[in-house]
Amino acid sequence: MSYSNVRSKLSRAIAAYLISAGCGTAVDTSASNVTSDSTYPRTTVKSGIATPEVPMSGIYRIRVMISVKGSAANSFDNADMRVAFDNRVAAVYDAMMQSSDGTANEITTAGRAIRTTTGNSDMADFTCMSLYDGGFGEGEASEEGTAWEEILIFDAVCCASALT
Repeated sequence: MSYSNVRSKLSRAIAAYLISAGCGTAVDTSASNVTSDSTYPRTTVKSGIATPEVPMSGIYRIRVMISVKGSAANSFDNADMRVAFDNRVAAVYDAMMQSSDGTANEITTAGRAIRTTTGNSDMADFTCMSLYDGGFGEGEASEEGTAWEEILIFDAVCCASALT
């Protein structure tokens, strides 16, 4: 088995899934290794530490952090920005929490569907086998105080190649 960046594949597949589930657009939802100039709310998927699920098999358990950033409300009277942010966080969370196997299958399908787009031909046989709720990370305000971030954490078991 040749090396394949399974963490990049997982991030791109989850971003594609969130877009297909109506939780964002290609302009404001992406993998962490893709840059984009967009307004808030913004969703970024980062796949972190990968540990072998089955030794020497190419199957990994990968920690996934989904960052949702939104504009901070500038006063108690102006709740529109906070509501938009809370709605985005809720939509992403709900989409990821459908069911372990069902959501994993939808992530696999969305990931494979982007194989025809530029730079994604390696997604043809990506497989996400299961997904687990990992809780929430520490949300925080940006240094400027103009944005807020909420981090959703999941563990995914996946393989860079199709299982046969």
